[in-house]
Amino acid sequence: MSSATPVARLAGDLNLILISLKNVSTHLKGKIMAQDYALGHTDAEMRRLTAQAKLIDPITRRFFEAAGLKAGMRVLDVGSGAGDVAILVADIVGPGGEVLGTDISAVSVKAAEARTKSAGLKQIEFRQGDPAAMAFEAPFDAVVGRYVLQFIPDPHAALEKIALHVKPGGIVVFHELDWGGARSSPLVPTYELVCNWISRTIEAAGARTRLGTGLAPLFEAAGLSPPSLRLESVIASGPAAIDVVHLVTDLVATLMPSMEQFGVATKDEIGHADLVSRIMVEIGMGGTLIGRAEVGAWTVRAG
Repeated sequence: MSSATPVARLAGDLNLILISLKNVSTHLKGKIMAQDYALGHTDAEMRRLTAQAKLIDPITRRFFEAAGLKAGMRVLDVGSGAGDVAILVADIVGPGGEVLGTDISAVSVKAAEARTKSAGLKQIEFRQGDPAAMAFEAPFDAVVGRYVLQFIPDPHAALEKIALHVKPGGIVVFHELDWGGARSSPLVPTYELVCNWISRTIEAAGARTRLGTGLAPLFEAAGLSPPSLRLESVIASGPAAIDVVHLVTDLVATLMPSMEQFGVATKDEIGHADLVSRIMVEIGMGGTLIGRAEVGAWTVRAG
């Protein structure tokens, strides 16, 4: 497990996609679902996305490099969102490589294009659409994704189609979550209650909370070889756990309307105004918080 790094108060990609799920009127089997991004793409939301990337990118990079991503590769990024993963991959493949990011949202694609243009990353291109249904000019050396399969109605069917864009011998690597990994030692009751609220809300919205540790059977159901697996988490103790606390309490703030809608918890039960301080008191000087499990899975497409 990696040590916690300072993180701005954020809700991140998870919130953005999760709240959108309840606004989806039609599920597209085997495809990245079209979403009404209910949280929008305000400057504040983009800052949360960037803050999450700063916290999670080192973990994602370790997964991708262990999978075999390297300089000069041509890579397909599934569900690019604001472009954070595409930018990370561009740094790995270098100026001699190529990254093609895809997203169903035109707003996301526009925002990602603006970021990469401003950064002068000419090796990145974005296209709007569902990569499970899109056609490309040539096969890729690798396909990557972060926090995307858990939001697809039929992830194994989608993964089976997406993997066809990879050349034989190419890499398929995904980074997903398992909220069952969030815990405390010794017990910090309010932190664990908050994690339970979040998990129940995610499930009520139609997404999966434990897909990370289910990636191996998912890969095999998609016709891929059994993947290599790796798990990391954010962990911190005592006063230094403040960023891990905000990682969940800020998510609660964003999800509060959904928590009430789904009957998970009321505003009075949540008591968000002093939620952080209550958790910190329970942590004291020696309590340790462990974040959700960050799981990487990768394999090579058979010839």
